[in-house]
Amino acid sequence: MDPIQTLIRTVDTLTRVIDANDPLTRGRSLRIARYALRVARELGTPEKMLADIELGALLHDIGRSAILNDVVQTPRALDAGERAIVQTHPTIGWEMLRDIPGLAAAADIVYTHHERPDGKGYPRGLSGDAVPLGARLVMVCAAYDAMVEERPYRRGLPPQAACEELRRHVGTQFYAEVVDAFIRLHESGRLWEGFSREEFAQHVQRSDARRAA
Repeated sequence: MDPIQTLIRTVDTLTRVIDANDPLTRGRSLRIARYALRVARELGTPEKMLADIELGALLHDIGRSAILNDVVQTPRALDAGERAIVQTHPTIGWEMLRDIPGLAAAADIVYTHHERPDGKGYPRGLSGDAVPLGARLVMVCAAYDAMVEERPYRRGLPPQAACEELRRHVGTQFYAEVVDAFIRLHESGRLWEGFSREEFAQHVQRSDARRAA
């Protein structure tokens, strides 16, 4: 097997184990990686960059594994002190990955996936071209996934409402070209290419339940 594909399979297994530790994130990293790859291809991203994007998306929240479970798994909205702790996870993840052969580019995505176009993200307040494409993709895909998923302290948004939220924050929180591509794929149904029939059915069932609520 190709060494890159072996690395991706290994990382995929690792993230499944990490995500399984928290019922709120189970399957999340895999969904975000699939979304990110679909959007990357929609943008015409060179094939040689896709493996790094997939690895970065799979690993984007690995730093959370080093934060106490009573913070990351709290069944309510975080307070200011807890948010500050959770906001260390991109740096922790980068430090975990940066020296591993084959993961340097993925580590940069992990480090920057909470940076924003307006420079008000964290941990370094980067903006513009300083934020790599992989991180731009992850920030949009992760935000959508978080908005549509249920949490103990809030209802998930219907998918269309989540897309409207993405549009509303273009230029401040999200990069326009990524949001535009994501929504094109969402509206055409192509966003879910690569998902199993069962995974897609779960998404549809959640969407229908929210529209009926």
